[in-house]
Amino acid sequence: MTSVSLSDAARDWLAGRSAEMTLRLSARHGCCGGQAGVPVAEPGAPRSKDGYARTQIEGIHVYVAEDMGPGPYRVGLEGFFRWRRLVVEGEMGQAQE
Repeated sequence: MTSVSLSDAARDWLAGRSAEMTLRLSARHGCCGGQAGVPVAEPGAPRSKDGYARTQIEGIHVYVAEDMGPGPYRVGLEGFFRWRRLVVEGEMGQAQE
């Protein structure tokens, strides 16, 4: 199981919305043809729940992509007012094509 924790600010922000979050790898391409999977957190559930494991963390429903590594991952919040966004600290993975 992938280890995920939420900061108090991220938990409170998500609770004021859908109380759901998706954690997945996003492929980033390098200048020489390489790529890496960068962990990203997004508010809301994934469009298709296939390939995701659902868990609940402190009242927030978290959908974790099955290709995520074991972690640990820490989800926080940065920005201010309506420009806030979730940020993830943790290991990078192999991007799937």
